[in-house]
Order: sequence, then C-alpha cells, then structure tokens
Amino acid sequence: MKKLGIVLGLAAALVLQSTFFSLWAWTGVKPDLVTVIVILTGLLHGLAPGSLVGFLSGLVLDYAVGRLIGAGAVSKMLVGGLSGWLAPRIFGDHLAVPPLVVLVGTWLEQFVYLLLAKAFGSNLPLSKGFWTVVLPVGLVNVVFAFPIYYALVALGQIPRQGGLEG
Repeated sequence: MKKLGIVLGLAAALVLQSTFFSLWAWTGVKPDLVTVIVILTGLLHGLAPGSLVGFLSGLVLDYAVGRLIGAGAVSKMLVGGLSGWLAPRIFGDHLAVPPLVVLVGTWLEQFVYLLLAKAFGSNLPLSKGFWTVVLPVGLVNVVFAFPIYYALVALGQIPRQGGLEG
C-alpha cells in the first residue's frame, strides 16, 4: 500500500502543480509538492526509496514541463536520497523534523536545479534566482509538509490485503 500511496500522491501532486497551483502563485512562487513527497518518502522509507522516487518523479516532471530533461531528476534524486540517508541519524517523533527537513531539502533541490539550469544556459542570475525562487519555494513547501507527511504515514499503516487466505 505504501508504493501505491506514493504513486497516487505523486500523480495528484503533478495534477495540482500543473492546474490549480499554476493559477495560485504567491508572489510568482508556487509550491513544489513533488519535492515535498520525495523528501518525505526518503525521510520515512530510507535512502533507496527516496532516491528512486526522486529520480522517477523528477524525470516525469521534466518530461511534462518539457525543458532541461534530467535536471529535475538529478536534483530530486539528490534530496530524496539525502533525506533517506539522514533519516536514521535525525529522525524521531519530534514535531519539528518533517517541516525542517522539507525546508532545507527544498532549498537544496531548488539550488541544485538552479545551478544545472545555469550550466545549460539559463539567463537568471544565481543571486536573483536564490532570493526570488529558492527561498520562497522552500517557505511555501513547509505549509504542505504536515498534511503530506501524515497522509504518507497513514497510507503506510494500512494493512495489505488480497491474495489467497488459508
């Protein structure tokens, strides 16, 4: 059920990002729900699932957007893997951990994406991109950290059913 929940959550995030949140942009910044799900997947399930979900969802998002194919995959794989690697070292049932990891992880993901975009010819200066995109997206993503975190935890606790019972 965990895998299905993550896939359904990513599909819903992609639809929301491309429809509703493109209309609702706070000072030109919209939330990156895919990054939030990737970071929390790494935090809840570890390095390999976080990296895999980050790479695949980043690749799908890059393909859907149609520019810099692979940059989102690399940046999301990095933060998914990093949050999964950090999880056993920092994770507890402390209330501040999920939003703090989402904040720092989003900043890292957005900054890596900005560096990759700059390397492939983007005209946005790094300092302006940092202040107008990286920092605000991280702050907006924190708002969505708790609902997505608790949804992923709830989906992970649903018992698996099916198959033949004896």
